[in-house]
Amino acid sequence: MYKMTLGEIAGAIKARMVKGNADRVYTQVCTDSRQIVPGSLFVALKGERFDAHEFLEQALQLGAHGVIVSRMQQDLPDGDILLVDNTLTALQQLARYNRKKFSGPVVAVTGSNGKTTTKDMISALLETKYRVLKTLGNFNNEIGLPLTLLGLDESHGAVVVEMGMRGLGEIDFLARIACPTAGVITNIGETHLERLGTVENIARAKTELLPHIPVGGYAVLNGDDPWQRKYAHLTRAKVIFYGMDHSNHVYADNIKCNMGAGASFTVIRDKIAKVFHLPVPGRHNIYNALAAITVGLQEGLSWEMCMEGLHNVVLSGMRLQIIDCNGLKIINDTYNANPASSKAAVRILAEMPCAGKKVAVLGDMYELGQRTVQGHREVGETVQNLKIDILVTVGELALHIAEAAKAAGMDRKNIYVSRNNNEALEILNNILKAGDLVLVKGSRGMKMEKIVEGITCA
Repeated sequence: MYKMTLGEIAGAIKARMVKGNADRVYTQVCTDSRQIVPGSLFVALKGERFDAHEFLEQALQLGAHGVIVSRMQQDLPDGDILLVDNTLTALQQLARYNRKKFSGPVVAVTGSNGKTTTKDMISALLETKYRVLKTLGNFNNEIGLPLTLLGLDESHGAVVVEMGMRGLGEIDFLARIACPTAGVITNIGETHLERLGTVENIARAKTELLPHIPVGGYAVLNGDDPWQRKYAHLTRAKVIFYGMDHSNHVYADNIKCNMGAGASFTVIRDKIAKVFHLPVPGRHNIYNALAAITVGLQEGLSWEMCMEGLHNVVLSGMRLQIIDCNGLKIINDTYNANPASSKAAVRILAEMPCAGKKVAVLGDMYELGQRTVQGHREVGETVQNLKIDILVTVGELALHIAEAAKAAGMDRKNIYVSRNNNEALEILNNILKAGDLVLVKGSRGMKMEKIVEGITCA
């Protein structure tokens, strides 16, 4: 973070300085006592299942110079002590205070699908011009976003943050901390439908970002998504629509998918057309690339810089990660799943060439509410319609995938059902052979990366 004295920090978070040197300078904040950086300020967060106040002594012994606490403890080693009512609130206040010292672009990304991939792409493009601070992985909640912003200092030229949510009001809260100068919404889908009840409520939750983008900033919205068109009026900023439809300000044409290995497409803006090459598979990723290119151009990057950045993008883990192991090719897309992203992944499996069988290993998809059965069935129908050779389902909800695939005409001898990852691994170890191509995908709670690990270690 920017250099701050203990006194300045105390003022920013409205803390009482119990003990310490008001002139001591801090440049780093930690919340994990196992990862203490010498000279840092340790924030003792408290949750339902943990209380970092239990590790204050350890943090100070490992080199922290000070702590932020919500209750006092006796006999602590020497160090600065700031007392607050709530340490999480203090972390968030300090993050906002640190962000306000920064005058460069702060791009916030949200949406039902593709947030992390789009964040990675935007960052890759902006890195052709700036040193970029970006959300690590999907560190996108009320703790992760502040920690990202506390990594911001004078060496950075741009910030790209991801914002997740599980209910109404959460994006609004995160945006108040991040104070974005630009916002990107990827799409509005069925993720968290169980919690929010309707897709319209999901749209309302995601578009809470829009009022926080200031006049002089800009909103990059998926113009092919009617929900985003409906709520675009919520921002006072410039709105730039992107998508496949030619009515958008930035759109893609002449799309050529390269057998699951990526795609080439033409991007048109203001009657200027440029050909781009996308190094990651999936037609849906063209939308993510369009959003990133739109941000890049808006931030003054040349077309060539945008091309270079997209070419060099590295996606976060467990997202369409291609692994070659023991003659098998594995598509590890296990970070999360919903009907839209699962159908897109199955299409990638269908497009990619292989010498052997194409195998879809698909697990439960959570938080779909009234769409639970139908959402799973749509994925099963897609498996059969795209002529995938083998289907392995994992979990109770995924039985609906198997049933729908069978009903659509898939030979039952090519459908395997399992209750958990271990059973699925046993099935796969018996049927997989060199040359096979395997897609593994399921909701985060299914932890289906364990299947990928089991295959690659077999």
